[in-house]
Amino acid sequence: MRKAARIGFGLLTMLVILAVAAALVLLPGPSSWVDDTSSANGAAVSHTVSPTQFSSYCPSPMNLSDTESYGDSAYQASVGNQSSTARYAAFGSVYRSTISPFATDDDEADSLSLESADLADSDTVLVDGEELAQNAASRLMDTRLLESGQGVGVAGALASQATEGDLKGVSAASCVSTDLSHSFLLTGTVTGTTQQLIVANPSSKATTVDVQAWGSDSSGALTLATSSTLTVPAYGESSMDLAAAASGQDGLYVTVSSELTPVAAVVRTVSMDGLDSKGSDFAMPLGEASAVSVVPSITQGDETTAYLFSSEDTDVTLSWVDEDGSEQAEEVALEAQRVTVVDLGEAPQGALALAADAETEVNLAVATTRSGADNQADFALTNAAHPVESSAVALPDGMAARVTLANTSDEAHTVTLHIYDASGASLGDLDIEVGANAAESLTVDDLTDGDGTAAVLVLDDESHEVGWGVLLSNPAVDDADMAGLATLEATSLMPQQTQVWARSQSGIVH
Repeated sequence: MRKAARIGFGLLTMLVILAVAAALVLLPGPSSWVDDTSSANGAAVSHTVSPTQFSSYCPSPMNLSDTESYGDSAYQASVGNQSSTARYAAFGSVYRSTISPFATDDDEADSLSLESADLADSDTVLVDGEELAQNAASRLMDTRLLESGQGVGVAGALASQATEGDLKGVSAASCVSTDLSHSFLLTGTVTGTTQQLIVANPSSKATTVDVQAWGSDSSGALTLATSSTLTVPAYGESSMDLAAAASGQDGLYVTVSSELTPVAAVVRTVSMDGLDSKGSDFAMPLGEASAVSVVPSITQGDETTAYLFSSEDTDVTLSWVDEDGSEQAEEVALEAQRVTVVDLGEAPQGALALAADAETEVNLAVATTRSGADNQADFALTNAAHPVESSAVALPDGMAARVTLANTSDEAHTVTLHIYDASGASLGDLDIEVGANAAESLTVDDLTDGDGTAAVLVLDDESHEVGWGVLLSNPAVDDADMAGLATLEATSLMPQQTQVWARSQSGIVH
């Protein structure tokens, strides 16, 4: 009897436990057991973060898109006696920046490293440079920061010069950061001009980029004659012939958008007229569009052509800028989604920059052309500057350089230019007052009393209103009575910021 009672009690207990377990599974529990997911706590929260590791891409020296040998050797395309140099610099709290050949099997011994011996010194400027062979690979600057902040980062640039072959003159490019999208304003795709888009992918995953183009003939995106997508392998480069994809345009606006990973992009532009070299240069990615913008590094007497693009119909006033202020050059009506090309003729006496004042945000780039002996010519492609509080330019060895600063505001501003030599040692600081809507220009020899040792320039601009850049020339090209010019844009030393969103999720049990 007792045994039967114990068995019955055990069965009853088991039934109670099963019933409680079923209730816990099927019925909602108390709200105190679950994180509050109301709109107050469940809404997305935005955080701004600054990465401490990033990559910059430095393209290989200027080259011809078609280097195959055809016919008589006297008429084959050639880079001639081209020589190239590069300079790299790191600023502030940089743990290490390694510059390595990219998309090549070159030995790691070719790598350079910018690394501070004193990690506690946040004012360190590290500088290195190299000569580049004609067939040198592009370079990747892989940088790790101790901390992100104003005045911290890297800058790099390369420049080439030649007095023989099909690339006579000077060409130059700054190293560019990777991003998911880039845009360009380019010169025309007429006969004799090649526009080679180069996309670099430094990540471990292959990606596909979408290429879109807008031309000068009509409004709206063009239907490209070639594929509008480009597959870029991991740790590799791919290229597209934009002149073939969108031929017959006087100007192009091009966007490059990566599907999976951040990429870098530049465009090589080479112009020929039969056997005559008419110049070469790199087109660099545009910054953000702006209603007020300025292109520095203009020189009086140079043929100047402005390229503009806007997503909306708008009116733009273009003005020459000199030391005394600005003078209107032309008023232009822009049609939405169409490149407008404005031939401004020769830059007038004293001109140092070209300013644009628009009703809405526009993109602006300028091509300046100079003629040399025997029908040779060269040109420089320069985007509108984007003033920031701290920025830098690395000066490749062997080039003569002129700094131009242009004030986009209605008030005078004083900026400070810091000059460093090839070892990173300071050569001094210079306070420069730039008048309202005016510009100032100095040669690098002016900055260093003619000793030619300046290798790196850093500009501090608390106003965020002064755009600047560097115009390069080369003594050997000048001595050969040839035209040679190229420009370098300033690289921002402000923190790269990324927006991160966090959202709480329901059902998280304590």
